[in-house]
Amino acid sequence: MELETETIEGRAIISSYTSEGVVVGGEQFKESFILTPHGKPTPWDIDQFSDLSDSILEALCAMDCEVLLVGTGISQEFPSPALNRVLADHGRSAEFMGSRSACSTFNVLALDDRSVTAAIILPL
Repeated sequence: MELETETIEGRAIISSYTSEGVVVGGEQFKESFILTPHGKPTPWDIDQFSDLSDSILEALCAMDCEVLLVGTGISQEFPSPALNRVLADHGRSAEFMGSRSACSTFNVLALDDRSVTAAIILPL
């Protein structure tokens, strides 16, 4: 899906996403990544939602953000009770949605100057 280009200086915005990958700042990503509005995407060693462990979610919970998005891949997946326990233990919430939806939601929140972190599982 090609997205309408809107840029704000100094912010990372997802410019497009397809089954081939996600484009951020002119660079295409074909592997899972973590993105914040004021940083470059960083590789995330997750190949599918079932790889998301308690310790990996704990690391996401430690990130300084107001909104945590987890793009679960091609389809929407929901966290297990154990993952929900990790969120509760950290006093955090997270939005779990298909990765395409997470990409769109990230842009909306980033352009609204919200503190958001998106952990996107690829492929879409």
